[in-house]
Order: sequence, then C-alpha cells, then structure tokens
Amino acid sequence: MAQHHAIDLLLLNLGSDPTDTIFDYKMNILGIQPNVKVILFDDQPNYDRLLTALRCGAIDYLVKPLDLKLCKTAIHRAILALNQVSLLDYHRESVTDTSKESAHQMMQYIHQNYDKEITLGTLATFMHLNKSYVSRTFKEVVGTTYSHYLRRYRIDRAKEWLKNPNHTITDVAQAVGYPDIAYFSRLFRKETGMAPNVFKQKAAGAIPPAAISSLPKNASQH
Repeated sequence: MAQHHAIDLLLLNLGSDPTDTIFDYKMNILGIQPNVKVILFDDQPNYDRLLTALRCGAIDYLVKPLDLKLCKTAIHRAILALNQVSLLDYHRESVTDTSKESAHQMMQYIHQNYDKEITLGTLATFMHLNKSYVSRTFKEVVGTTYSHYLRRYRIDRAKEWLKNPNHTITDVAQAVGYPDIAYFSRLFRKETGMAPNVFKQKAAGAIPPAAISSLPKNASQH
C-alpha cells in the first residue's frame, strides 16, 4: 500500500487548467487527507469557479495579479484553520510577544489535555492568571475563543482516530473528551458538515469523494 505524506496547505492554480479537472484533483486529495486546507488561484475572475471553490470548502479563491495583503490573509486563515497560531499578525500590531507566549502555553496545555475537561478556570489556574486576562489574550492572539479552539482541536483529533477502522465512534468520542456520543456527533457534524460514521466510511474508502461534476453548474442563473 502506498504511503501518503501529510499535507497541511495546498496551493492550486486553476488558470492552467481550462477543463477544471483540477477540482477533481482537489477532491481526490481531500478523500485521502480530509484536513488539508486549499487556496485556489485563477488567471482572471470566473464566477462559476468561485462558486465551485466555495462548495469545495476552499480557504480562498484569489485572482492574479496577486495582492500581497490578500495572500497573507488567505494563508493566515489557513493556519488558524489548522489550529495553529498564525505568525502573520500584520493586522494585529497590538499583540505583544508576551501575549503570544501566553497563548502558545495555553494552546500547548489544550493539546496535551484535550481529552479532559478544560474550562476557562482550568486555563487560568494553569497560567496563574485571572480568567478575564486569559480569555482576552487567547482570543486576541489566536483569533477565536479558547472554547471554540478546544472544540476544533478535539474534532481534528477525532478525525485522525476515526481513520483507524478498529476504533468505534463511541471510543473516539470518549478519547477526545466527549463521553456523550450524541453531543459529540452533533459537534462533529457542525464542524465538518458530515456525521462521524460518514466521515469514517469516507476515510476507509467505502464512499468515494464527492465528484465536482455532481455539483450544480451556473448557480448564478437559478
């Protein structure tokens, strides 16, 4: 069996593909690595391609000549979507090195303890800081609340567990800190757009990745 290397961010140029088969290429990659984030580039504006890119879940659709600020914004969003602190704080100049260090420590704590109950008070106790400072600093640096970050991180870890056919959905839910499987399933669907069992089947290859050809064309005409 061929070994696949993990891909975090994929940049695809649509302009060199007049037949739009590159969208199928993107979906095939997502079938193997559902967590990959994609930024698409085009030679000129194309509304149908933009709609298709959005339906495919692309981070952004950019048109050449590329604007540096827009590129940074797209990459910044991709990094945050990967549950990382983006270092591209070009629009948040007020963020200090101390704030970044505090946020990194809190993120590290979440990464190591996501299977346990983590509250704002838990983080504040760990950091030896008051809860209001912890809440404000985390959101300022990371761009989202600690609770939203924790939920996304747990769901991302759940995706990895679900790829193993030996793990049941109940096992996975408990492993990522959700003993209530019904609650876990609702959160998983909210974050990924699909139920855990559907994701598990896709990861196992039981359901082929959605074909772009099945998406409605020229949606602007309806």
